[in-house]
Amino acid sequence: MIELQGKIDKSIYSNLVKVFDIVKNAFSLPENVKVNLNFVTENKIKQLNKKTRKIDAVTDVLTYPYVNLTPKKRLKISDYALDVDPADNTLTIGDIYICLPRAIEQAKAYNHTLNREVCFLFCHGLLHILGYDHILPEDAKLMEQKQDEILLNADILRDFRSGFVTIVGETNSGKSTLINQLVGQKVSITSPKSQTTRENILGIYNDANSQIVFVDTPGVHKQNYKIDKEMDKQIVDAQADTELVLLMLVAKKDLLTQYNNLIKKVPPKSKIILLINKIDEAGYEKLYPQLSKISALPVLEILPISALKGKNCDVLIDMIKKYLPSYDYSMRYFPEDEYTNKNLRFMVAEIVREKALYNLEDEIPHGIHVEVTEFLENSTPIQISADVYCEKENHKAIILGRSGNMIKKISTDSRLEIEKLIGKKINLSLFVKVKPNWRNDSRAIENFGLNFSE
Repeated sequence: MIELQGKIDKSIYSNLVKVFDIVKNAFSLPENVKVNLNFVTENKIKQLNKKTRKIDAVTDVLTYPYVNLTPKKRLKISDYALDVDPADNTLTIGDIYICLPRAIEQAKAYNHTLNREVCFLFCHGLLHILGYDHILPEDAKLMEQKQDEILLNADILRDFRSGFVTIVGETNSGKSTLINQLVGQKVSITSPKSQTTRENILGIYNDANSQIVFVDTPGVHKQNYKIDKEMDKQIVDAQADTELVLLMLVAKKDLLTQYNNLIKKVPPKSKIILLINKIDEAGYEKLYPQLSKISALPVLEILPISALKGKNCDVLIDMIKKYLPSYDYSMRYFPEDEYTNKNLRFMVAEIVREKALYNLEDEIPHGIHVEVTEFLENSTPIQISADVYCEKENHKAIILGRSGNMIKKISTDSRLEIEKLIGKKINLSLFVKVKPNWRNDSRAIENFGLNFSE
């Protein structure tokens, strides 16, 4: 039961009882447990912080457990027999103090109801009583998951955020690596060579209270071929219906120069978060003087990250959510179990092209296009055939390699990656073909499905 101190709307109280009952059931708590819930002023919670935590601050919630629990330890009344109140046979497991003015303020900031904010804070406090904490990142993630589960079951999400986020950056800036890191799956191919991504690819991040649809665009680069113009259209088109633009700079290059080059590709009045990637390569000592030069740029936030190592990627997700539209329901553009809009045929072709990028000389891979011609899912192992197109006969000879060694290497590397993606054994057959100067051939570009004009 909840022992309430302070006034709160009856509808909010009924939801607090619902949250408490869900927590009791989820953690197999005895029926006769009780928690003291206190709604207090800013001055009162500040006094409590000073007295018990030596902190001179107003916080939204404070929790004081009466029991010694961990997430893996169940509460046994017999362990606290002397603490059971004989008057009503209840065991008080802790005090929770919620600062009502702060809760009202946060409800407005998050653009949701006071009902949801108070229930969230109460749930947060209950989990602290049960031994959950958020000091370490892994503990914070676990606690957040439990909060989301409880509030979902109670039909009280803090709020649901969703929308499209476009990533724009120079070629080889790490856009694809970042999307793969954020989504937790291989969505877009990567390589140390430039111009890896040729068309917009969606990577879909899902959790209990959000869906973020990331759009990986081709890298901004010099236009030497007709296909480069098609890729440039992709960058522009991707931002037509996007809520947010992530502008990705590289830490070891001049930040202001990169920004000035990229901002030309971004529509006016776009909401921009500026990302400084590859901070692990540049080092903070070299980075700090550069950051001062860009601190006054007209962007929402500036965040240094390492897409490769995942540094600050969790911070980025939270940052993005702040600027996405909020909903009172689960507003998902794609099913929750999807992580990309691309089908397996596309992914297989891209993986083969990725392995070509890694294994071949600098110029040849950019003249390569891969088309899957056969995908027999019902066979065991799965049979996949693909044509690898290049632009010159001498390129074909290099791709094949002496005695076919290079195409065998590309095929083996591709097969291992595809099997990891599909989760099944495959037979992969690659055939090298020549399509002269196809990157400047409008019909060939269209036939390859790389003409993106409507």
